[in-house]
This record gives sequence, structure tokens and C-alpha cells, in this order.
Amino acid sequence: MKRLNKLQINSEKLIKNDELITLRGGDYGGGPCTCLCYNIFVSPPIYYGYLLSEDGDCPKDCRDAFGGWLTTGSCNN
Repeated sequence: MKRLNKLQINSEKLIKNDELITLRGGDYGGGPCTCLCYNIFVSPPIYYGYLLSEDGDCPKDCRDAFGGWLTTGSCNN
């Protein structure tokens, strides 16, 4: 166990990078995620809602679901 002034770090309890990515909800590069679909190119912005994307491609899935070439989305995990 390392000692930094008054802080003690137990190396057995450190979380690995891949475990942190899993806790965060995945790496957004493939895999399911919840997408927030919207059109922010108009004023005021239009928010359509949420959908589940199996492959994590939110912009494509939001355009397919809600239509419009300005419709986009982002993974919201």
C-alpha cells in the first residue's frame, strides 16, 4: 500500500480502464445505448425523445425513427 501524505491507496482496489468504460455505459463505438434524438439546427431546438440503439449509431437511428435530414442524436448513457 502506497502512502501519499495522509491519503492511502490500496492497489488491490484500483479500477482498471476497461472496468471504468463499462461503468460509464460502454465505449459508444458499437453496442447498445439510449439515444436522445433532437434537431438543434432550428430555433428553438426540437427534442423528439429517446430510443434504444442496438449498434450505438444514434444519428442514423434517430433519422430513421423521426425523419428529417437535420435530425440527429447522441448516446445518453
